[in-house]
Amino acid sequence: MHENKIISLEDRVPVLRNKKRKKVNMRLLVTILLFFSLLLCVLYFQTSIGSKINLVINGNHLYSDKEIEKLADLSINDNFLTIRSRLVEERLESQNTIRTVVVHKRFPNKVEIDVKEFQPVGQAIFNGKKHLLLESGVLIEAKNSLGNTIVPELIGWKQGDELQEMAAELKKMPTSIFHSISEIEYTPSSDDPLLITLFTNEGYEVKTTIRKFSNKMSNYPLILKSIPKDQKGVIHLEVGAYFSPYSADSENGSN
Repeated sequence: MHENKIISLEDRVPVLRNKKRKKVNMRLLVTILLFFSLLLCVLYFQTSIGSKINLVINGNHLYSDKEIEKLADLSINDNFLTIRSRLVEERLESQNTIRTVVVHKRFPNKVEIDVKEFQPVGQAIFNGKKHLLLESGVLIEAKNSLGNTIVPELIGWKQGDELQEMAAELKKMPTSIFHSISEIEYTPSSDDPLLITLFTNEGYEVKTTIRKFSNKMSNYPLILKSIPKDQKGVIHLEVGAYFSPYSADSENGSN
């Protein structure tokens, strides 16, 4: 038979003492951590780090930083912890001039707003002031740095459905063809109320319509290749696609 090993109370005392000491040390450590956590929180809210935010705005051209702050209902004096990123995004995205917004909060106090605006696709004079036509069909007054934006000049247009449809078509165009256009004149006729005449940087005049404009203009590069470089004239894209050169008289008259 195996003898039962008996452990005396004296042998167990050191083990019990160690366990008790570990518990005391753990409680002390937790207490110290809580104390310093509370201290850091108090310092955070009492100093400028917690009472003011470091606001950084990227991608805004249509609006100044101050205008974005106002639209987002933000201030550098706002508390970092109380700012709700999604609410700020929704406020800015409700503007029909802004496509998307992403807000990043970076501890301890940095709030970064990345703005993606609708791009200008045309410029025109309305009420004596220069305006930009955005992809969304919205007109916005060209202020400050926006005055030098390089987009086609819009001539003879009125604010309405035709202008919005034109914006939607310009938005679809390949960049290379878009930058070939210098002017777009609204020239409706009794047969076609959507007729437009545009002038290109290559020196050609193009007759076409607003409807499916981007699709019709996709033929422009191919048509250019078939035209002698020293010959100018009108490219017709109303129904089919053909080129009619200027007559010598019309060329002399235009000079």
